[in-house]
Amino acid sequence: MADARLSRAHATPGSWSIAAVLLAGAGVAASTWLVLTIDSDPGGVLWPLVVAPLAIALAPILAPRNGVRLGAVVAMAAWCLLAGFSIGLLLVPALVAQLVAVIRDEG
Repeated sequence: MADARLSRAHATPGSWSIAAVLLAGAGVAASTWLVLTIDSDPGGVLWPLVVAPLAIALAPILAPRNGVRLGAVVAMAAWCLLAGFSIGLLLVPALVAQLVAVIRDEG
């Protein structure tokens, strides 16, 4: 019975992983808005770095394994820390949702 629960948990994404993707999307949208309203030259922005948190949060949905979830938490924490003086704080809610997904062992 525990095996069925374990395989089912790894087969479909959990609600916290989905919440992390939605929060990352909101954070990326807010970051984009800030960059476009504050920066006088949007062409000088490294857009892949702005969109990277969305890809990081999407990884546990595409590959629902505990190692992928843990790697996503580490990557998002590093991204929030490195970008913390600009747009990194907008992604902290997504980081918290990913951390809860790892703790609860969800997909």
